[in-house]
Amino acid sequence: MARALAFVVLAALAAPAAAHANPSIVVSSARVGSTAKLPATVRHTLQLMAGATPETLTVSVDPAARIELTGVQPPPRPQTGPAVRACQGRWQRFHEAYAIGPIPNDVFFTIPPGQTATLTADVQLTGAPWPDETLDATWFIEPATGRAFDVVSNAPLYSGPVGVRLAFQATSAPDGRYVVSGTAQPDVNSGQVEVWAFAPGAKKAERVARVPVRAGAWSYNRFTPTRRGTWQLYARYRTARKAFANDTTECASFVSVK
Repeated sequence: MARALAFVVLAALAAPAAAHANPSIVVSSARVGSTAKLPATVRHTLQLMAGATPETLTVSVDPAARIELTGVQPPPRPQTGPAVRACQGRWQRFHEAYAIGPIPNDVFFTIPPGQTATLTADVQLTGAPWPDETLDATWFIEPATGRAFDVVSNAPLYSGPVGVRLAFQATSAPDGRYVVSGTAQPDVNSGQVEVWAFAPGAKKAERVARVPVRAGAWSYNRFTPTRRGTWQLYARYRTARKAFANDTTECASFVSVK
């Protein structure tokens, strides 16, 4: 079901007397299929209406998505792929909740007087999102003359399984063991966390612990490294309920054993 929000920016830009006024704006969003399972897609629409003078603008959207522009013709712009990320160490599983859009994803165009430009962008969840990842979108609008501003486009809620963001640290104890303790957000109270470790020089990790998650926290106090050197630890969440998805830390944490 589409929802729309319309408003007009009334303030004149801080410029000489011949300055332009910002365009009138209409924002709407609508489900594309179900948002109760993955992939979940919401189509966001931004309409910009020029007044008596032309409006030259640059517009982008977050999360990054391909922007389709109708009503005006933008000049071509080069696009590249997303930046390459990498972890130190042997473990790397990056959390990618959104379908990756083009980089850069901004469009530059001019709206003739009295005309309307319509921009659409599909925000799509393809992986179980973390608590701060929604189907909402933020449009960033930068007029050629005047101040840049942004407009939030609220989306229907995603109601499928969510991811679990893990964080942990390993602290040495006086008896030579290590306490590995961490969190599981959003305050998970079910399932288990597995701790895996690469021994110094090892190419394969071994599971060293499996502990329950309660009130968003977990802990294991009997990790006993069997050799000196740098150990690489990572954690996996294993779900016990449909509301949560299996998840993992993105990179390894390093523990130096002397």
